[in-house]
Amino acid sequence: MKRIWVIAAFAAACGGSSSDDLDAPGGSDGSVDAPIDVPGSMGCGAPSPATGAVTETIMVGGIARTYLRVVPTTYDPMRSYPLIFAWHGRTGNSSTARAYFGIQAAVGDNAIVVYPQGLTVSSDPADTGWVLTATGRDVALFDAIQAAVTTGYCVGRTYSMGHSFGGYMSNSLACYRGGTAPTSVRAIAAIAGGGPFGTCSGDPVSALIIHGTGDTVVAFAEGTNSRDIWRADASCATTSQPITPSPCVAFDGCAAGLAVRFCAHSEMAGGGHGWPAFAGGAAWKLFQDSP
Repeated sequence: MKRIWVIAAFAAACGGSSSDDLDAPGGSDGSVDAPIDVPGSMGCGAPSPATGAVTETIMVGGIARTYLRVVPTTYDPMRSYPLIFAWHGRTGNSSTARAYFGIQAAVGDNAIVVYPQGLTVSSDPADTGWVLTATGRDVALFDAIQAAVTTGYCVGRTYSMGHSFGGYMSNSLACYRGGTAPTSVRAIAAIAGGGPFGTCSGDPVSALIIHGTGDTVVAFAEGTNSRDIWRADASCATTSQPITPSPCVAFDGCAAGLAVRFCAHSEMAGGGHGWPAFAGGAAWKLFQDSP
């Protein structure tokens, strides 16, 4: 399904001189609940793959790329696990994303999480980030990592989350890879991000948009634009109901199997650009509700 979205210019922003660690409290208030039970990938039943946290290297378009893969130490090759992509912010890296996203505490032993490592996006070697176009190197990186993990491990649905530039990346993946097919992204969580841009070829997804009301790095309007795109795409009403955690809301009347949630917070001083403590748990809750 093709949809064309035009959004306010992408804040060169999503980091500027700021790191993705800015105001990051770490942790999550999410609880660990039952796993998401859906049919598994071709990796189901594969003999004893590596568990725990491992940094992997994969060739994508002739370039060596890395990602941090975290597999439960209690991994069962006969049970399908959700696969969660977690994209760091501008100037960030996979290790810091793991440290403060809070998704590991939220999922417990119930998901496989991968933290891709971005390449430089300017002349500054420390200025890491993502290429957001459909044919760019980082959508190709997503495809390659997903293929590798689903071949080696028993995977069900795929989800994506990210902070700042990583939030833009998650919105872009929903645009290009959204849907319920085994290679699609079923739901996304974008924290302090924006987008998507251009023409979307994927199907509608469930979405969680979290944005600080006083964000001076990526404007609050970028978050509300993303919210409105996914709300319209999922055929939700403009009315909403409060949900846990506060101050989040869920929009009414979304198409069957879809949910769109929005959290306008002021958790950091001034409602800033950091990662709110509730974000990891809220993301996992949406993913659990989007099998």
